This record gives sequence, structure tokens and C-alpha cells, in this order.
Amino acid sequence: MDSVSYFPPGLVVVQVSGPLILASLGDWGLFGALTVQLYLYYQAFPSDRPYIKSLVYIVYSLQLVQTIITAVDSFAAFGSGFGNYVALTELHLSWFSEVIVTSMISLMVQSFYAFRLYSFSKSRIIPVLIVTASLAVSVSGFITAQFSHKAGYVTTINNRRTSISAGVWLSGSALIDVIIAVSMTYYLIIRDTGFRQTHALISKLIRLTIETGALTALAALATLILYLGFPGKGYFILTVNFVPALYANTLLAILNSRLQIVGGRSTYPTSTDIMTFPDFLRSNETNSGAAAQPAPILSVHRDVYLDGEVGGSMEMKPVSDGASA
Repeated sequence: MDSVSYFPPGLVVVQVSGPLILASLGDWGLFGALTVQLYLYYQAFPSDRPYIKSLVYIVYSLQLVQTIITAVDSFAAFGSGFGNYVALTELHLSWFSEVIVTSMISLMVQSFYAFRLYSFSKSRIIPVLIVTASLAVSVSGFITAQFSHKAGYVTTINNRRTSISAGVWLSGSALIDVIIAVSMTYYLIIRDTGFRQTHALISKLIRLTIETGALTALAALATLILYLGFPGKGYFILTVNFVPALYANTLLAILNSRLQIVGGRSTYPTSTDIMTFPDFLRSNETNSGAAAQPAPILSVHRDVYLDGEVGGSMEMKPVSDGASA
């Protein structure tokens, strides 16, 4: 029997195939951004505590596995199974890559935020609440993966028990992200000393915390809405595939926020901004006679919000005549 005959009459194929191909392409894009962030982290923070570096590399490895599985599933749907309705609607390994991996990454990232909250507040109530809730939500994610695996197909996944477990998993994850964002904002505000440099750092962290928390929460809620609102369409695959990559990228974004370009657009002038390069490092004058401006200087500040302590900073300054930086 020709594979095209598998398609039922009246089916709009793009409703099933469209989310799959967009999810695969977007996943590779987010993984590329994550790889760039990992490279920056590796170069800038070799002295981070071992548990933080382990967390980063584990999350990256899980996201790599998820990206590879998504690519394999896409090939099964559009390559070896091209034109086959069963291959197109089958969940393949997405129950693992999109549900179990997402649950594991969200648990680790949310626990990391809980540790940061404890460092700020020195109170165990909210951090313990976050970790406990995250564990419960992850368990519901594992249950959702089991039900999805048994369902087997996009067209049969919207059953009652899967809908309940997915609702608990996605809505609970979004609620935890909101609690983290609100709590972090509150404790960052009360830690603000009012000094210019500290205030700039606190404002930056508040903005980053709200943005990352809102991004992951909206992705989880969008997945739930698409899953419940459009049964059998597969629209939810597009957003659920992005959730683990968003969690991984927000983790690296928080850690890499310690990077600062001294002399850049969003930094205050310092003594390094007006330092001149030695003659042998200066560019030749332009045709108009104006001297070329020195390049911005990268400054790496010690993390002041991982362990609650304010440390020193490390700056890459230009080499002066006869001396090293």
C-alpha cells in the first residue's frame, strides 16, 4: 500500500508537520546560542566552584542529548518516513527528549536559583519550598512521559490522565519560575546599598531575573495552552521542545552576567577607560588625521550573588610601556 494512503481524508498535514520542523530548526538555534554561552563561561570563569561548573556541564550535556534526539526524530518523520502518516504522527523518542530531559534540567536550574535565594536571605523557607515543589513537578513530568510513551502518537496523546499530569507539570513549573523571579527581585532590592556601582549591578540582576523567569514561565504556559486547546494537532511540540533549551540558556545567562565590558555602552567610566595603548599597539592615524580609539576592555567581576559575598574583580587591561598588566 502506498504510504500516502495512510493520510485520513480532510487532514491538514501542515498542522502536524509544521510544528515538528520548526521545533527541530529552533532547537538547533538555541543549542548554538547555548554553545556560545558555554564557551564564554569556560574562558571567563575557570575558578568557579566545582559544583557550579558540574551543573553547567551536566545541563549542557542533557541539552546536547535532547538536540540529537530531536534531530533523529525529525529524520524519522521527514526522511526515512517521508509521506508516511504513522511516521509523521508518532512521538518516537520525544517523550524522553521533551519531557524527561525538560524535567531534569528544570529541576537542576530551579534548585540552583533556590540556592541563590538562600545565599541572599539566609532563610530556608522559600528555598526548601522551591526545591520540594520542583521535585514534585519533576515527578509529574516523569509520569507525563510514561503516559505519552504509552499513547505513542500525537493524535492519541490528549487523553484524560496525560492531560492531568501534563497540567500539573507545566503549570507547576511556571508557578515555580514566577515565585523565583518575585523572591529574587525582593531580596535583590533589599540588598541594594544605593551606591552607584552596586545599584547598577543590582538593577541588572533584577532585570535579568525577571526576564529569564518570565521567559521560561511563558514557554511552559504556552505549551499547556497549545496542548489543551488544540488536541491532536501537535502545536505544543513547538514550545515544549524549546523549554529545556530556555532553562539551559537562562542558567548560562545568569552566570555570564558577571562579564562586563569596561568602556562599553552599559558600564560606568573607570580609570581603565582612559588608559592609552603603548605606541607599538596603536593603530595608524586615519586619513582624516584622527587617532583610532582603543578597543573596549573586558572585565570579569567575581560573582557577588552565588555565595552572598562581595569579592574582588579581575580586569584585562592594556599593557603599558615596559610593564605587564
